[in-house]
Amino acid sequence: MSDPQGATARATARFPDGETPQMAQLAAQLHGLLHSEGLAHLVLYDGDTAKVVLDASVAPSAGEFALSPESVSHERTGRQLYYILEELEPDFTALRTGALIRTVLRVPTGAVLYYLVEPGFHLYGATAAMDRLDELDARMAECVNGLRLPARYSPLNYGSWFNDEPWVSKPVAAPSTSAPDPLPSPQASLPAGPYVAENRPAARAPAPGIEDALRSALDVQGLHYIAYHQSPTTAWGYDIFDHPGLGDFFRVQTPERRRSRYGRMGQLLPGVTQRMNLSLRAILQGELIQVVLDVEQGAVYFHALPGRRFLMGVTLDQSRVTEADQQVARLGSELAEG
Repeated sequence: MSDPQGATARATARFPDGETPQMAQLAAQLHGLLHSEGLAHLVLYDGDTAKVVLDASVAPSAGEFALSPESVSHERTGRQLYYILEELEPDFTALRTGALIRTVLRVPTGAVLYYLVEPGFHLYGATAAMDRLDELDARMAECVNGLRLPARYSPLNYGSWFNDEPWVSKPVAAPSTSAPDPLPSPQASLPAGPYVAENRPAARAPAPGIEDALRSALDVQGLHYIAYHQSPTTAWGYDIFDHPGLGDFFRVQTPERRRSRYGRMGQLLPGVTQRMNLSLRAILQGELIQVVLDVEQGAVYFHALPGRRFLMGVTLDQSRVTEADQQVARLGSELAEG
């Protein structure tokens, strides 16, 4: 007789704050995500308290209280990440872009995914399978929405994996590599060029070719703001916040306020990412190359460049979070090689 999944999940799970029927049920649901060659480490947190810890390196026969140094390191890293991200909440509140619902931290050897399940409740996942990151990210989004529905929370479009279609419970296939269908807005077809606003040091310009690359990266259906930071105090920013096709994103906030707030966030990101690097050092080798801060309305992107330079990008459109992520990554590769 085969072992039911729920029993196996309880055998490989730790419950640091004590096992309850509800936590055992959540462990069983999360167990389907766990795989040594995929999401090998999962931790469910209530605030900074680990409630369920799943580790693919712990065999079912090891017992429900089995500990491994690696498992403990991931539990500690997720707790530290909670504290770091909590400090960014006031900035997102001021921007009125909603809660931080998904965070992706990428280093050359692996990635950490951190999802909001419900207020104060987060799921941490870690993987070394960088060639499958998009697939694993989409599967985690599917699983987390599956955790939300029984508690009567509406599904969220984490990472825009589900585009504009209502989320339904079904197995997630690997995301399509084709571009999403264009938005229906007739204004979206207007060129971005005439609406590009600049925010840069007086009488100074970035190196030849960089300005053109930054301006060309802006897209009404993707990236709406891009800033090139040569140092913590020197940055060149470009945006299309004044574009008519983006008017619905400025019902309350003004373009000027958003520019100012994103400029301030760009000054804070080097310190934030340095703290993240210190937290990740125990579980992954190498420093952060990209951070995605996915909120209810769009996302903020950090992309590291050689010489302590970095890019900060923003999309205001939640249905374009993945597309804008790819645009920042392509731009980062172009500037790193230049």
